[in-house]
Amino acid sequence: MAKSKGSGFVITMVCVTCGAEQFFDGAVPGSLTCPKCRSTVFREFATPVTPDEATLAQLEDQSRSMSYGDPSPATARDDVRELDS
Repeated sequence: MAKSKGSGFVITMVCVTCGAEQFFDGAVPGSLTCPKCRSTVFREFATPVTPDEATLAQLEDQSRSMSYGDPSPATARDDVRELDS
């Protein structure tokens, strides 16, 4: 099952069946059950809690504008269908 990533990470376990999330800042229990659907199959994501150069670069590369009206990256204005018309 999942391993502990150490104290520098928050582990997010996402239920594959229903998408419910559980968070751990230490070791993840060996037998984990989803409280919502009782499934035992999870996907693990580790998020560092202390920023470092590599993490900041990755977040910057994956980020996109969240301003209203901004198109998605690498999307031309003509590629987006106007929903208000």
